[in-house]
Amino acid sequence: RALNRDMLERLEWWCRALDLRISVRHGDTEARERRAQALISPDVLITTPETLQIFLMGRRLSQHLRSVRWLIIDEVHELADNKRGAQLSLTLERLRKLRGSEFQLIGLSATIGSPQEVARFLVGVGRPCEVVDVSVARELKLDVFYPTPTKRDERLASELYTYPPVAARLRVMRKLIEDHGSTLVFTNTRSTAEILASRFRIWDIRFPLSVHHGSLSSFTRLRAERGLKGGELKGIVCTSSMELGLDIGRIDLVVQYNSPRQVTRLLQRAGRSGHRIGEVTKGIILVQDPDDAIESIVIAARSHQRELEPVVVPEKPLDVLLHALVSITAVQRRGSVDEAFELFRRAYPFRNLEREDLLKVLGFAQSLERRLVWVSEDGKDFARPRSTERVFNYYFSNLSMIPVLRQYLVIDDERGQPVGVLDESFVAEYGEPGVKFVIGGELWRILQVFKDKVYVKPDEDPLGAIPTWIGEEIPVPYSVAQEVGKLRAQLEEFVRAGKKFEEAAAELAKRYGADEGTMRLALADAHRQVEAALPLPTDRRLTVEKTKEICVVNACFGTLVNRTLARLLAYKASAELGETTSTSVDSYRILLRSETLEPEGVIEILRGGLSAGLHRDLRKIIEESRFFRWRLAQVARRMGVLEREAELTSAVLDKLMRALKGTPAFEETFKEVVHKDLDLKRTLEVLERIRRGEIELISLGERAEPTPVSSFAWRQRYLALEPVMPERLKLLAIASTKARLLSEARTFACTQCKRYVEELQLHELDEEPKCPRCRSPDLGMVEEPAEEVQRAIELLERGRKSPTWRELQESAKLIGQYGKLAALALVGRGVTPSAVREILAKEQKFSSKFLELLLRKEREALFRRFRWA
Repeated sequence: RALNRDMLERLEWWCRALDLRISVRHGDTEARERRAQALISPDVLITTPETLQIFLMGRRLSQHLRSVRWLIIDEVHELADNKRGAQLSLTLERLRKLRGSEFQLIGLSATIGSPQEVARFLVGVGRPCEVVDVSVARELKLDVFYPTPTKRDERLASELYTYPPVAARLRVMRKLIEDHGSTLVFTNTRSTAEILASRFRIWDIRFPLSVHHGSLSSFTRLRAERGLKGGELKGIVCTSSMELGLDIGRIDLVVQYNSPRQVTRLLQRAGRSGHRIGEVTKGIILVQDPDDAIESIVIAARSHQRELEPVVVPEKPLDVLLHALVSITAVQRRGSVDEAFELFRRAYPFRNLEREDLLKVLGFAQSLERRLVWVSEDGKDFARPRSTERVFNYYFSNLSMIPVLRQYLVIDDERGQPVGVLDESFVAEYGEPGVKFVIGGELWRILQVFKDKVYVKPDEDPLGAIPTWIGEEIPVPYSVAQEVGKLRAQLEEFVRAGKKFEEAAAELAKRYGADEGTMRLALADAHRQVEAALPLPTDRRLTVEKTKEICVVNACFGTLVNRTLARLLAYKASAELGETTSTSVDSYRILLRSETLEPEGVIEILRGGLSAGLHRDLRKIIEESRFFRWRLAQVARRMGVLEREAELTSAVLDKLMRALKGTPAFEETFKEVVHKDLDLKRTLEVLERIRRGEIELISLGERAEPTPVSSFAWRQRYLALEPVMPERLKLLAIASTKARLLSEARTFACTQCKRYVEELQLHELDEEPKCPRCRSPDLGMVEEPAEEVQRAIELLERGRKSPTWRELQESAKLIGQYGKLAALALVGRGVTPSAVREILAKEQKFSSKFLELLLRKEREALFRRFRWA
């Protein structure tokens, strides 16, 4: 939607000059504008794939589509590799059928790893497509920075309640932002973006930096975009929400905080800078540890060579197919199986669709308790069932293939207090009793998961703790992890040939286009391992060692292969030893927790990996996993089995597993897990390479201390990412809340004269705010753009009180009575006006007591959100 809005602003000038009507249509489009579009079709329409499906349903709107001559898909790489794109491909086939002829299709992208494959996805089966590379040759400058702490950073760390290495990165980042006109700072997760923005606010509330990610309100995101474009801001800390081609003005520098994990992602993000002719695309990766650094060096080198990850188009997703079949009955009541089969096979993701697949999906839809289709006895036709409401509810509820992610409230079982919120994906994979995780800088152990709540108790041992952002993390590809292994192998070769470490690092820095100092820091652990005469894990060598009850398998195979291998190893080890073996993985290691499992046992499992029953074992492992159950629930929602609002209790998931076994929903889930959560194909290739002796397996035995390369897994990595000192958590909570409240922005308006409307950050507000026009204290505020407030005033003049105006009046009463303090309380998360009155009745100063009272009300609001009784 943001991209649609931005596109409209950029094209309006051209359309006026060419006398063309242009319009935008998405979920936020006002009813007035929708009616106008139905009556008179615009010449140019900007919309989303989901809204295009709605157009095909409308009597008038579908008639307008008959005249479509050109269809442009911007950022086509964002669609080609997922179910949203597969759904669009079927929508385009329906559009061709409606029109009765072909239209010109144009796909646009700056970063595609396999253009021919995306071209085929774009046009479908049997249609010609030309790939035109019109990229302007821009110079690409990518650097990897590895800041080391100074005495100044130690002082700064104390002020920001964090650690010196984190303070060093913040210092470098601030200097980069100050030295450039405008900067985007990309993070890989929302939590990291919020943490960075919070530390900058604590450091300097007036520093011109904002935050931007998908969980923020549209008002906050739009204000950040306009602020950077207009020059009020010098930087934005953001996630992938700013990757796409939003026009936010000239960007001089892109900073990637931590490894970008993929070449495609780095090029997409760095490409936001240097958009003018002759300018340089300038990106800096700011890293925090040797793993991060060596991975970033490899990704930067591959980016210069344009070695992008290939795009994999989903193969005939059955949930998408079901939705498309229901769409036919929604429009024309009855459909022909033969016609639907021929129509859908023209879409590239469904080129291998078999008639049997289509009939199975129709049979499944008919077998549901509240059926979605009726199929004739001869299997030639299908039709809408009597329950029309059921069909339309399903169709419109599943217009988007983007998964609906629920959240879980985390509760400290001892105090009955909320600790925070976890995403459904994290709970699906890790939500078992005994699992330790980190949230808000504190360590917790799960006691139980019940309905939408996770009950926990504090823990002290950080070993094996999982950071809560792990579910959001971007997987590192096999190709990148293997290149990291090759780099290590080259270091080992140089050092064993007699070269000094500094010389070896300098040679490797030259080969990979990196800074020598950064290369030395990146290879520090690997060098210590070689110096200790210990084998180094590389692209062709896997090492296993054990310290205490943890076996560490060092494997340079990337996130998805390591995740698949971890499941296989844990399953085999548990079966052989008769005890549960828990796992944790990253892109270069697999951790196995077991009292009795030995390194030699791990190697034996890997050597015997390609046994006759491997495929059966892997299928069983996948189907018994927690994340399979979660994916099954997602597919069940998309295939009409579960309502969107249904709670995913253990009982519900158990029932789904039993009921859906052997159905298209179950098969689609297995396919999705194998291609999205795991990498079965590549894992089998790795096991085959082990069988052929191409990958060496070495046991380092039991050790008192982990080897240098393994030691990283033992460090308290989460503390570096969630920079909180446990003993100062309360101080940090108060400081962060104070900075957050003061940095919040709202639109203020005078409810007396109605002539003053202005967007302000709360730190800019006077202690006793007054209208600058009439000096009235009746200033209200809302989280809406100034244009919306002006519209509310216009409606009021016509005799209509809008919800926006009522909110302005209610907040004006509080601000008029208590001043700026009321405004600060009103921007609390989920805090109601009545709760604000309770707070202000107890404390009327911007003090620690006020902030503690507000935090308590925010926790209560969190309870209410999860229907806490």
